[in-house]
Amino acid sequence: MVVLSELCKGSSSSSSNQAHGYDVFLNFRGADTRHGFTNHLYNALIHTNVTTFLDDEEIETEEDLKPELESAIRASRASVIVLSKNYATSTWCLDELVLILEQHKTCNHIVIPIFYHVEPTYVRKEKSSFGDAMAKHRQRMEAETDANKRSKLAQKMDSWNKALTEVADLKGNDVKDRLEVEFIDEIVKDIFRRLHISSRFPLPQLIGMEDSIKFVNSWLKDTSSHTTDILTVLGMGGIGKTSLTKYVYALHSYEFDTCSFIEDIGRKFDEKSNRMLDV
Repeated sequence: MVVLSELCKGSSSSSSNQAHGYDVFLNFRGADTRHGFTNHLYNALIHTNVTTFLDDEEIETEEDLKPELESAIRASRASVIVLSKNYATSTWCLDELVLILEQHKTCNHIVIPIFYHVEPTYVRKEKSSFGDAMAKHRQRMEAETDANKRSKLAQKMDSWNKALTEVADLKGNDVKDRLEVEFIDEIVKDIFRRLHISSRFPLPQLIGMEDSIKFVNSWLKDTSSHTTDILTVLGMGGIGKTSLTKYVYALHSYEFDTCSFIEDIGRKFDEKSNRMLDV
């Protein structure tokens, strides 16, 4: 017997009512970290079943942010911002940063800054490479002869300056003097903790159970009842009850404030005291 006792209808958090396409959006300067740190972080997140958006576009123009990037940010629960040496040279990185911080203020979007071999004070006060990059953006703005374009660039410059100050004031992680493998492991654990997905399982491969999965998903999404219901999955051993419930748990656990998966509940139950043993 398998009991889905924690995935209760009507108990999902209000912050998860809207659909999220991604757990994490990665904001980074491709030329600095795409083939190193950010790639390793992305692989670590994917390996642990954290749905992550990474833009695979190598060529960046001076045009506005691509609509698909805007959509990905809005569809993500959190963003990891990798602030590297040449981060501020990218107008796309800066535009993404502005939108990410807007989501942070209005939609409880979680922001995790990573100071990748840069000092937070350089970001906050626009010194060193950050100062050089912003100076070049300012020169381009001042050289613009089209009044409308110049006004638009001036507005962007103002929003970029504010965003850099804001992100530098957030609690971040500094890679300095640390092994990157250990550092990435800590970031992944922090993401799990802050997104409440620490118990998520990799999705098992299920064959011939589509109808059962559809039924359980429908039951979980049914909010017509305002009471706490329990769904019991019964059947002889070896037919896939545990695989089914693991699949459903992995698929939906992040939508709930609190959830648990207790395997082999019969063995863990103390019949004499009629209470659960430590699990």
